[in-house]
Amino acid sequence: MPFDPMKPLAPEIRIIENAIIVPFGEGRASGIQRPAGVFDADGRFVEDSQCFRNSTLPTTVTPTGPAPEPEGETIPGLWLYGGMLYQHFGHFLLESTGRLWARAHVGERPEGELFLLKQRVTWPERFVRPMRPMLTLFGARRKRATGVATPVRVERLAVAPQGFGTGDMVAGSPEFRAFTKRRLRRRVTAEGAEKIYISRTRLFSKRGRYFGEAQMERLFETEGYRIFHPQEHSIEEQIAQYKAARMIVSSDSSALHLAAFFAEDGDRVGIVLRRPGNTIDDFLTQFRYFGGAEPDVIDALNGRYYQFEGAKLSQMSEIYSELDFPALGQALAERGFIRRPQHWSPISASDIDTERHDLATRLGQEIVAAEIQ
Repeated sequence: MPFDPMKPLAPEIRIIENAIIVPFGEGRASGIQRPAGVFDADGRFVEDSQCFRNSTLPTTVTPTGPAPEPEGETIPGLWLYGGMLYQHFGHFLLESTGRLWARAHVGERPEGELFLLKQRVTWPERFVRPMRPMLTLFGARRKRATGVATPVRVERLAVAPQGFGTGDMVAGSPEFRAFTKRRLRRRVTAEGAEKIYISRTRLFSKRGRYFGEAQMERLFETEGYRIFHPQEHSIEEQIAQYKAARMIVSSDSSALHLAAFFAEDGDRVGIVLRRPGNTIDDFLTQFRYFGGAEPDVIDALNGRYYQFEGAKLSQMSEIYSELDFPALGQALAERGFIRRPQHWSPISASDIDTERHDLATRLGQEIVAAEIQ
């Protein structure tokens, strides 16, 4: 069923008595999907415990067979079911936060949150701990969010539908949008530059990017932009900067999903495409529903793409691309993001080859041309 961003989800919250959370159930796992979820005391699967990337792409499916026997002692009290917990920044923002809005609608204070984990682990705390600052920021109880590694019974479990995701779910439910405005915008004071360029040059090398982005940094700096590397700052520092910024330029990257929560009507956002396809639609939809900003999309891709040898073409997040720098500079100037487009001269083929070979040498893996339509 398609996700309706105008449909309230609070009436669908259920309190499941003696629920069983099954993190890895019986049945076939395929791709990003695995059997997992919640069963009620009568052994019926709770449909709203299913997790989604978007409404047509579930990441969990109903386990086969009866509910397994829970292990260990019953967890006492009322807890909130959190769905799937990711460590990947983008998937965390879009999927792992999608049920935290429900805390305000349960009617009493939950003891904490119980999450499925993306991977099988023997020590769930090691997986959860790095995510605690972001979980707390999004409303989880401090140090009370917990990962479930084996089937476990919970005395009372609040299960809400997932209210945020990718694709048609990126607009969020009414409760999720209200929750982010109420919680996120009031908790951190704006601090930072008014003009920022969000760069990917210091990310782990396999993360996709443009070739020649270091040159882009230098050009943006001459236009008065702060070069911002989000992964080098705490989540609070990132939010403070996004709240302070009145003009943001970035590639279509996960950082924009956080920035979209704080964009205001009148802010300027320029998104320079770094890959072909319809990924850009998610960013546009989120900005429209959460902040009212309408980003400028700039397509200066010149049609030459690269990827690691043996990589799947579907893994678009790891695509390396080339840009037409003069066209990019002209487009940025026409939209008011820069004043000196004449400085945006072409990157030479030899410079691109040098960057490509340096990156391949660091990783010990060839980067080859990719045939992408």
